Amino acid sequence: MTANDPAPVLSGEAPSELGLAGSLRFADVTGLLETLPVGAGAYQVDLSGLGAVDSAGVALILEWRLRLEAAGGTLTITNPPQRLVRLAGIGGVAKLLGLKTNEWGTADA
Repeated sequence: MTANDPAPVLSGEAPSELGLAGSLRFADVTGLLETLPVGAGAYQVDLSGLGAVDSAGVALILEWRLRLEAAGGTLTITNPPQRLVRLAGIGGVAKLLGLKTNEWGTADA
């Protein structure tokens, strides 16, 4: 992580009005999963504050969604950065994350 890639920060009130900002790279997400809220509610997270994202960030969000579903909850992602959408499309998990992509792996309008 560099000075340009701040550590990930979750803000807001669970289950709705959550925001995830900062960097979601491999070095940044270690231990973050255990701090994410999990419950039976309808969780909504705004990702507009994310900067750098790699496949570890996509895996983190996917695992969070799976944990929420196991607890009877749901996860809705809003304002995902294009990098996350593209990586999820390439990895074949865009639909699992509720992201709509076109054939190029970018977000549909």
